[in-house]
Amino acid sequence: MRIFCAVRHANDPHYYYGGLWSDNFDPALRRLGHEVVESKVDLLPASRFMHVHSHFTKAQSEVRARITQQTVDEIYRAHSERPLDLFLSYFYNAHFHPAGFDDIHRLGIPTVNFYCNSMYQFEWVSEIAAKVDFSWHPEKQARSLYLKVGANPVWVQMGADPDIYHPVTEVIREPKACFVGQRYCDRDRWLARLVQNRVPVDIYGSGWLTEDDGVAGDGDTVPPDTPRAGSAAAYLAVMQENIAKNGWISGGLRTLRQGIYAIQTRRLRSLLRPYAKGRANSVPEVLGKYEVVLNFNNVWADGRSGSRLIPHVRLRDFEAPMCRSCYLTGYSEEIEEFYEIGREIDTYGTPAELIEKARFYLSHPEAAEELREAGYRRALRDHTWDSRFEKLFRNIGLRPGS
Repeated sequence: MRIFCAVRHANDPHYYYGGLWSDNFDPALRRLGHEVVESKVDLLPASRFMHVHSHFTKAQSEVRARITQQTVDEIYRAHSERPLDLFLSYFYNAHFHPAGFDDIHRLGIPTVNFYCNSMYQFEWVSEIAAKVDFSWHPEKQARSLYLKVGANPVWVQMGADPDIYHPVTEVIREPKACFVGQRYCDRDRWLARLVQNRVPVDIYGSGWLTEDDGVAGDGDTVPPDTPRAGSAAAYLAVMQENIAKNGWISGGLRTLRQGIYAIQTRRLRSLLRPYAKGRANSVPEVLGKYEVVLNFNNVWADGRSGSRLIPHVRLRDFEAPMCRSCYLTGYSEEIEEFYEIGREIDTYGTPAELIEKARFYLSHPEAAEELREAGYRRALRDHTWDSRFEKLFRNIGLRPGS
């Protein structure tokens, strides 16, 4: 197939994870024998306000309209050169006017939009989801959100590229656990319990060394107009938003919970800072040199502290086992659809269970090695991006390899 891809939120990979999804998608599609036509339209001007999901300002609407027209023109040119068989995007509402899909559909090109933050930021993509032919979502429980807006949801989980995430040979593993990821949600609470119980652990990623290098969540950079975390302007903005959404009483209580949570977070930062190692230059190399690799899978229900915690499957659930790690992550029902728990990976549901299992694998290297090998073989067999695209194409009625 000839597939037009518009999945880079910026042409410069340093902005908004510009190369993350093209680096994951393009190699797999090419290995499957498909031709990838990558969009050259820079989405960065719209990515700067992609946290805005509706009621755009005049300037924002003009940016979105310009990007939409440029993308449609680009598709028409590519299709006239040789017919396109599929349009694959990763658009937020801010990136593309939904009416632009009418122009693509008039060419007879089926459209798929991928989105991986549906559980806590669905409103950011709701207009796009309702217009595209197929809404590809990796979170199984997000299906109802798509159906409510009249979308056509297709559940296909994320995967890992074995050319990027692979075992590092001839490594001497440190008798420690490690976590690689941003400071977000309740991750510091879990790590603090390990530190307080003297479980040796190293931490890699942004937000652990200083307050200002954190980000909003996996794959979501803090919007440029967001007040500095912890500032009076930030608390005022939070209070105004809470009161506007929930009224004076509920909004005030929500703000109080968030304030208490922020105070606790600042206390934990000093506790965890000695264990922070900065950003990982090479994730496979970092994962390869530790006896146990940890992950934390909760997100806030509405993307902000004080709301309900929701566990779901993450990219790391496939990348870490693909690196042949002894992988210990938070439990969710969905993870059982991809691994045999206790044999290929292991999970925890409480701080006490996390501490117990981390200690077990650190003190029983033979058990860690068995988990490492079984998880690696399962990930390599079933959880590559190649297999995900084959499933996606089957589910939307396209013949794989055509």
